[in-house]
Amino acid sequence: MQLLCLTKTDSHPAFSARWLGWVIAWVLCHASLGFAADTAPAPSALEVLQTQAQQWASSNPSFQGRAVHVAPIDNRIAVQSCQQTLQFDQPFPGQASVRVRCGQPIWQLYVTLNSGNSPAPVARNGLAAPAVHKVLVAKDLLKRGTLLTPDMFTATEMPAPGMESALINDPKLIANMELTRDLTPNTPLKTYDVKTAVLVRRGQEVQVTAGVGQGFLITMRAESLQDGGIGEQIRLKNSESGRSLIAVITGPNAARLR
Repeated sequence: MQLLCLTKTDSHPAFSARWLGWVIAWVLCHASLGFAADTAPAPSALEVLQTQAQQWASSNPSFQGRAVHVAPIDNRIAVQSCQQTLQFDQPFPGQASVRVRCGQPIWQLYVTLNSGNSPAPVARNGLAAPAVHKVLVAKDLLKRGTLLTPDMFTATEMPAPGMESALINDPKLIANMELTRDLTPNTPLKTYDVKTAVLVRRGQEVQVTAGVGQGFLITMRAESLQDGGIGEQIRLKNSESGRSLIAVITGPNAARLR
């Protein structure tokens, strides 16, 4: 933006008002005016997740050497911005499902990392035949928050277009998981339908063991100082001594001292 800078002056009193206007124009022309520079919009939370997921996958043996992208997320799930670096792990070995966790604010979700779509088989009539996949389907209606066990599901085969990489087909993988939404009978179970179940909650009493496999066994009671799921480390406080402990969750209200 440029302003026309006038340099002509007139000392005649009749033109004092005009002279004052010239002075103001000169000041505006020569002053340092701050204009906001055009900047690219900040990346969305989903774009940040996509970028960090690709960085994580580049060093993970399951995805190393493959160009991956985050498959479309269920539109009912809102990806929140995270104030820390996202943490990734693969709780379902051999599958493309990856767990994403944020420490501040605390949240987690499951995403699918795809490296491309496999060509669909072709039927005799020349049309693409839907691929059949092994899936786990619920025997009965299961409500959100249900702690899952393998006997709640039946293994079967059915077409699942658009969901291939998100299907869970091994009942062993759902141990210590809970549902994130209601699941109707005969509906294929998918990775974004489940999350790690909270087996220990803050303030609850936990049975802590020590010395397992070392020729001795000690048990004690402790108060949990945070929530946690199977295999996660949590902080506890010994109910008798008040001493702080760190233990690994082994089951509902149970943990093993590190």
